[in-house]
Amino acid sequence: MLELKLEALILTIEQIPTLPDTSTEIMALIDDESTSIDTITQFIERDQALALQILKYANSPFYGAIRTVSSIKNAIVVIGLNEVKSLLLAFTIQKFFATSGKDKENRKKFWKHSLVCSHIANYLSRSFQLQADSSIFISALIHDIGKIVADQYLHAEFQAIVQHVEENHSTFNDAEREILGLTHYQIGAKLLEQWSFPEQVIAQVFYHHAPWLDKKYREGSTIIYLANILTKIAGYSCLNEEKQIEVEQFIKSKAMKLVNESGFKIDGDRIKQLLENIEDLLAEDKGLL
Repeated sequence: MLELKLEALILTIEQIPTLPDTSTEIMALIDDESTSIDTITQFIERDQALALQILKYANSPFYGAIRTVSSIKNAIVVIGLNEVKSLLLAFTIQKFFATSGKDKENRKKFWKHSLVCSHIANYLSRSFQLQADSSIFISALIHDIGKIVADQYLHAEFQAIVQHVEENHSTFNDAEREILGLTHYQIGAKLLEQWSFPEQVIAQVFYHHAPWLDKKYREGSTIIYLANILTKIAGYSCLNEEKQIEVEQFIKSKAMKLVNESGFKIDGDRIKQLLENIEDLLAEDKGLL
């Protein structure tokens, strides 16, 4: 029975349309290393709503701009060209999975969680002085896209998952396994593979709950994992009723031990300091949140 359900689910994912032409154009811009700031500026200025989103993002305290950023060109300089390309793609995906009515509030929480997670992932990359890697930013932005797919194309099952989380204060993963027999990271990776996303992004989305299992892109997957955990500890879960993560609990957890054993060295004091810095930055970040 479960096998039939999984086959039906995979078939549903395979029938999801390809991204619109705008996204294809953005993907081409991302892949083209010669893309200039002027080209991206002109592309963004064609869409007023997109331009406002980029300006809002550039004025986040996470980027430390000394004065208000008011032009798209300056916003690109502040955020970084690769990160702006990733934002464009994420905003286009957000439009692609547009919703209305009673689901709107939950969808807002989802995108807020994703935006905060992308900020924190970038912050962690800098804190650990990792080599510049634009895949981390886009992976953080879309790490939970499988939840959106389930909501949009398997709505009854998704509502049952949400109800399970609310009634049992469980994790999303546990509720998904109970109702679907499949998790959002599996669904998300399947869709991204279908959409021809880079292998590294697919891997980081797939392993963002267990980065120690990622043999090829473990460092990036660990950053996404930690960013997701710290986003939730800071109070930005996708659902308020989802099982809460306490910082002390996480520090003593098996997962923390596995992160260290996999080669990514981080201790409890570092986690607490990072969380304190992140919460201070989020408190300042009224524009984005």
